[in-house]
Amino acid sequence: MTIKIQLLGHASFKMKVSDKIIYIDPDGGDDSLYKEKANIILSTHEHGDHSNPKKIALARDEHTRVFTSTKNCNNIKGVVTAIDPGEKQKVEGIIIHGVPGYNVRRFRSPNVPFHPREIQTAFIIEAEGKRIYFAGDTDFIEEMKDLKNIDIAMLPIDGKYTMDPQEAMDAVGVIKPKMVIPMHWRDKDPEKFKLDVEKKYPEIKVIVIKPGEEFEI
Repeated sequence: MTIKIQLLGHASFKMKVSDKIIYIDPDGGDDSLYKEKANIILSTHEHGDHSNPKKIALARDEHTRVFTSTKNCNNIKGVVTAIDPGEKQKVEGIIIHGVPGYNVRRFRSPNVPFHPREIQTAFIIEAEGKRIYFAGDTDFIEEMKDLKNIDIAMLPIDGKYTMDPQEAMDAVGVIKPKMVIPMHWRDKDPEKFKLDVEKKYPEIKVIVIKPGEEFEI
């Protein structure tokens, strides 16, 4: 069985796990990219570029399971299941783990981070014998040292609201995934990030997916 990962745009992805469809942080990309109905929708937090009500409505039907942080549940219409760091859910053989993601260096005002610890749940998705880590909007945080046996780490690199490329490379060094997919890059160059990571960690492969493109493992 294969897993296909498509970057819809920004930090929005569609995963195909056998015959199952998972959307992660739906917002980026044209509406047409959300026409396949989801088995699972994952939303890390309440910000519109990670939890777009229109895109969620396009992607779901009456059978779709939607998971998000407790703080974001009331922002999404319909039946939604809360999943917070330390919790897990199992849906049709796919296991979703909630893990931390938050800012410690980036603030909208003094002592007010863009992404406080309590608003967000990042995810580890276990499917087809793989463990895929979706970091959400986060800085390089201590809890990343606890992540084990990660096959793919999907890491933001923009540097304004999340960790920058250097911090993301530091995260790669402690997570030690087999592969890395940069996301949420805004004005940063994912190709340079790829070169820098693969130079420092030649055993780790960086996959740059452009919006609309798909990668298969």
